[in-house]
Amino acid sequence: MRSRLLTLALAAVLAHPTDVAAQSRVVRIASKALGETRVVHISVPPNYRLAKQRYPVVLLLDGQVRPFFDLAVATAGYDLIGNMREFAMPQQIVVGVEQGDRSADLARNDVAFTRFLTEELLPYVDREYRTLPFRTLIGHSLAGRFALLTLCRAPDQFSATVAISPSVSDSVSLAVMSCVRQQAGTASARMRQLVLSAGSVETRSMAGVQRLVQFFRDSVAAPWRVRRVDGEGLGHTETPLATIPAGLRSVFATEVWEIARPAADSLLMRLGEPQRVLDPALAVVSTRLGFRVEPSPKWMAEVVRGYLKHGPADSAVAAARRMTAAYPEDVLGYALLADAQLAKRDNAAARRALVEGLSMVDKVAWFDETQREIQRAHFRSSLDGIPP
Repeated sequence: MRSRLLTLALAAVLAHPTDVAAQSRVVRIASKALGETRVVHISVPPNYRLAKQRYPVVLLLDGQVRPFFDLAVATAGYDLIGNMREFAMPQQIVVGVEQGDRSADLARNDVAFTRFLTEELLPYVDREYRTLPFRTLIGHSLAGRFALLTLCRAPDQFSATVAISPSVSDSVSLAVMSCVRQQAGTASARMRQLVLSAGSVETRSMAGVQRLVQFFRDSVAAPWRVRRVDGEGLGHTETPLATIPAGLRSVFATEVWEIARPAADSLLMRLGEPQRVLDPALAVVSTRLGFRVEPSPKWMAEVVRGYLKHGPADSAVAAARRMTAAYPEDVLGYALLADAQLAKRDNAAARRALVEGLSMVDKVAWFDETQREIQRAHFRSSLDGIPP
């Protein structure tokens, strides 16, 4: 019976449920700053209605370009990792803003458009959705130029900026360099990230990007983290295809978001009291990012496993309950809770956990229906193995 439940837990680790597609909707926002109604596309993560967690936000300029929007949504759902010590891309809310007259929004009327984003659109998203105080701004070409200037106009609104083939004149470069220098003396410890790219065949954009990368490398210290995406062989219209995925992956790099290797090793090797290992490690990440970072399902599961190995069983039960409360859509939590209740010799409570998990298997939308059937069979088999 015991090994059967552990097999269930392993299967849940290997097969995470996901919707066939993220859920998107079109929103029309009446803007006082622009004097018009602006169309916005908003995509929430899979199983958003079942989940309880909060999500980072991606704000994509030129959101009317369907390939850009779809690529950002797909990238935000790419959570594959090579090993448990790597950080998986977190699910995110993607907001694509339609540009009507691009030259007006992003150049002639860019101050008003900045006000629309920061005073109207972002507050709306924060009101209507479960968001984290971490936003990434993505722009291409003229929108890349706008994104760079937003570093100066709204320095506290975005934790990360991805500027793709930005139209960077000498005056824009100087303006960005000047404002970043001015902000250096007043900046908080919160890390800010900038990802830049240009195709090797677009000489002017490449020169501007190289100039900015060199400036940050030589003149700007922490808390800035600047990366460049290689655009070898790419032209102006091709760089978004390479930069949106690579840029978001850079923003959510393991070195930025994951707990330190010694703490990860301790949890994975079941060394020490797991919650006391995890909490201070997450506090370091929280300081770096500027907001309280909650434990991921991965580390919450390892805390439960640590208590299951070394005890006490009550701590394992409490940790498993925290996991199911924080991530009710993750069926692994119910399997671990059943294991923890069995460690307490509470068969009735273990059965209740498995029944709840089986119910969640049916509620969650799965891309791979075969996996749904596998999970359903595991839960039913485990239930059959526990005496009333």
